[in-house]
Amino acid sequence: MPEQNFDPTHRWFDLCYRNHIQINEAVSMCNELIDAYNEPHRHYHTMNHVYSCLNLLDGLPVTGENKDMLEFAIWFHDLIYDSASQTNEQESATLAYNWLENRNVSYAEEVERMIELSADYITAQLTNETEKIFHDLDLAILGSPKVTYQEYATNIRKEYKHMSDEEFNAGRASFITKIIEKETIFQTEAFHDMFEETARENMRDELEQLTQK
Repeated sequence: MPEQNFDPTHRWFDLCYRNHIQINEAVSMCNELIDAYNEPHRHYHTMNHVYSCLNLLDGLPVTGENKDMLEFAIWFHDLIYDSASQTNEQESATLAYNWLENRNVSYAEEVERMIELSADYITAQLTNETEKIFHDLDLAILGSPKVTYQEYATNIRKEYKHMSDEEFNAGRASFITKIIEKETIFQTEAFHDMFEETARENMRDELEQLTQK
């Protein structure tokens, strides 16, 4: 994904302002978010992923509290990221909940649940449209143009450099196979129409490459 040539952190401050969060607290968390997403071991789970999700969100007919809820979930969902850990999503969700709850944001629990659901997109039980939108925003990269998808796959491999090729290829192939086997990858009509076919083609191509190595 191309580097952004502008600074969209104004989105964070607009979001905090709408939710009556003090500017000094917004600045402090913004710095924490930027530091986290710029960690050197990240190659895909960076601020560019956040920006991409926000840009896609802007094209959807979502407004008011539901949009704010989704924006907070996007900003916080990969705040904690260590590819060797099994608790990234839970830790990110807990941090988001505590920060929002302490600032009297009424939907802190909903944001927490959306982030928790991102731990397992194979079996996640999505119960409302907002959760389905967040799911699809996070997975939209799967339906990107081939060159962008290949860059994404390369960056995921870099994040798992602690694993041997054999270990990584087996794990990645298993994940892709389970996604492909789902009746539908994308849970909203808009994302299904835009990305489903391309996503399946991208993943079939990657799976073929992985199983040939």
